[in-house]
Amino acid sequence: MRVLSRLSLSLLLSVGVTACAEENRTAEPSDAVAKAEADQMVDEKSAKQDTVKIAVTLDGEGLRFVNAKTGSTRLLAFGTERAATEAAIAAQLGPVDSITSNQECGAGPIDFSQFGDFTANFQDGKFVGWDLSDGDKNPDLTTMSGIGIGTQRTTMAQSITFEIDDDISIGTEFHTGGDGAGGFSGLLDSDAQDARITDLWAGTNCIFR
Repeated sequence: MRVLSRLSLSLLLSVGVTACAEENRTAEPSDAVAKAEADQMVDEKSAKQDTVKIAVTLDGEGLRFVNAKTGSTRLLAFGTERAATEAAIAAQLGPVDSITSNQECGAGPIDFSQFGDFTANFQDGKFVGWDLSDGDKNPDLTTMSGIGIGTQRTTMAQSITFEIDDDISIGTEFHTGGDGAGGFSGLLDSDAQDARITDLWAGTNCIFR
């Protein structure tokens, strides 16, 4: 009886040790998965932190993309192919809302790709101009000097030189850059000193004065 008891006890101990070993072995993969998931979350968080914000700014020669981290800029110049232009804008402002065209513009037929209240203009498949108007879908674009929809005339005068032409049918119009290339234009809501900008454009546009 003693021999049998000792044998039974040995068997029980052996089974118990084996069960513990198996439990430990089954726990290891779970721990590894948890660690892998944690590492992945850290990697994704780091990737998001490393994502560089790019700001789009209005420019008299096209659009300028500014790296918010380094301050470096890249010009999307007038003359760029339409597909590349639309892709670059869509990456920052979202997809095109609508595509239209006008065959009766003074500069000839123009195609328009609209991103909210911002419109890119194309002729013969090339980026030739842009227009920004006031509205509910205004992407809050400005020039490098901070001039955008809603900017007051007095504020604009502190950073740039411009000329006013209020003897036209579309309202109080202003121009920057003189007769040279690279300037931009816009409309003010009145001819007063505290008037605000309601529209901005540059390059080739379809405006009937």
